[in-house]
Amino acid sequence: MRLLILVAALALGGCFYDNTSPLPADFGSCAAPEPEGVAPAAPTYWRDLKPIVDAHCAGCHIQGGVAPFPLTTYRELYEYRSKSAAMVETRAMPPWQPAACCGHYRGDRSLTADQVATFVAWYDAGALEGDPADATPSEPPVPEALPRVDVEVRMAQAFTPEPRVGKDELRCFLLPQTFATATYITGTNVIPSNHSIAHHAVLFAVPADKIAELKARDGADGRPGWDCYSSTDELDARGAVGGWQPGDGPQLLPDGVGVEVKAGSQLVLNMHYDTGAGTGSDQTTVQLMTSPSVARVSRGVAIMNPLWFAGDGMEIRADDPDATVFFAYDPTPLFSKGQPFTVERVMLHMHELGTIGRLAVLHPDGTSDCLLNITDWNFHWMTTYTLAAPVAIQPGDKLYLECHWDNTAGNQKTVDGNRQAPRTIGWGADEEMCAAVVSYSEAL
Repeated sequence: MRLLILVAALALGGCFYDNTSPLPADFGSCAAPEPEGVAPAAPTYWRDLKPIVDAHCAGCHIQGGVAPFPLTTYRELYEYRSKSAAMVETRAMPPWQPAACCGHYRGDRSLTADQVATFVAWYDAGALEGDPADATPSEPPVPEALPRVDVEVRMAQAFTPEPRVGKDELRCFLLPQTFATATYITGTNVIPSNHSIAHHAVLFAVPADKIAELKARDGADGRPGWDCYSSTDELDARGAVGGWQPGDGPQLLPDGVGVEVKAGSQLVLNMHYDTGAGTGSDQTTVQLMTSPSVARVSRGVAIMNPLWFAGDGMEIRADDPDATVFFAYDPTPLFSKGQPFTVERVMLHMHELGTIGRLAVLHPDGTSDCLLNITDWNFHWMTTYTLAAPVAIQPGDKLYLECHWDNTAGNQKTVDGNRQAPRTIGWGADEEMCAAVVSYSEAL
């Protein structure tokens, strides 16, 4: 279905750009550089650092959080003071990839210039604790989580990937969760048990008439689940109800919006395992927040060139420092019956060789709106972004996707302690991808 939809997109005016992006040179850039940050005199942990760390760091760096160590006390931060200051100064932490002047997003974890300056000045001055009486009253930090969990289910058995030679493994699993009545998913939290091998995941709600077929495939080769390496559903924006990427925490839809799940549907989890990054087994857990009714239902629009995953359609040559592809098409005839819609959430997907990823709306008059501009791609922190202000798509507008990769020797991943040699690659489950999904909602 996805392939047919995108082939139709080509017939309805999909655009290709050879070597030259149609975006303006200053796309997503700031009119003026950010001013130098200003730090308070003699900053201390209690007065100056704790509010920053609690608000921007401790949701992950807390006991039970996704980060490898907590930062919820002075002693914990002091132990990691040098590493923390260096990561903050380079803006590697808190992880936030979108360029500042492209747009605004809910849940922005980035720090202001003043906050960065305060953190660095605190470290340079000796990382003083100060007086607890100076602390600003605040709620104690808690691990990132859904506001409530209505459904919690995990893979029935742990799974140990056994990849083909040179390939990662894509495996699908029927989850023991069937919806007796129609419902709407308003929040998701996909939690792999083994982050070293979990590459990404897509969660589907499979209709009742497909379940018997999948049950017959489940375990037929003597292992949990079934091989879905050649499945065309992995990036099917119309069938997915949620997912996970390495930078994701709990994902909440905008207020009053939900993904429809029909009565009798069962959950299927499509897991992509990166067997070059780690070893062992995984037993992923899925948490859902649901509602019996919503005001608006969420829809997904895929952006990718179907020719990219046909043969050599997306060739990334060995030793190319800036392999680049572009694609654009008008989604309104296919997804909204020719009517305008507004983009609420955006997600862009590449793998480890990615360097730059851009999403935009191209207008017929030559202007553009920036949806996402990532100029220093980090696969381990990609996520889905909710726009603070939705962006309108009118008939005749085009959704535009641009991906860049560095396929030189210095940017190859290490497997079993050995850095891999560059090789010419294309679209593949274990190689590279260039795909995006934008979400909108419509009234029921």
